[in-house]
Amino acid sequence: MTVIDDELTGSAELKSGTVGKAQGFCVGSVEEETSKTVAFTAMFGEGGHYADSLSFFGVQRTVGAAEEESRVAVMGGTGKYVGAKGYATVRAVVTGGGEENVKDGVGTLLQVSVYLAY
Repeated sequence: MTVIDDELTGSAELKSGTVGKAQGFCVGSVEEETSKTVAFTAMFGEGGHYADSLSFFGVQRTVGAAEEESRVAVMGGTGKYVGAKGYATVRAVVTGGGEENVKDGVGTLLQVSVYLAY
């Protein structure tokens, strides 16, 4: 199990501006670690005040790392996202980035693209 408590940024560049925070968890679904069950909330705002959020749940496929894209469900939202439904694509992006994103010498960020309907 991995706990998520990370900043959300506008792009995969480590120096891009913070747009919010993500909190939740990932659980390895199988022994070979080819997928993870993920549940997290993306909160948007500034200065620790998060008025808008989206919640996600689903399975992230991890086979093939950066080449693999998964879809997770949008479970709901708050603020301007109340009543939102849809899905998000999740893809691991390998970076040469900073120490906080490095595991086994390789940096990894998640790129999340959200598709909503109201």
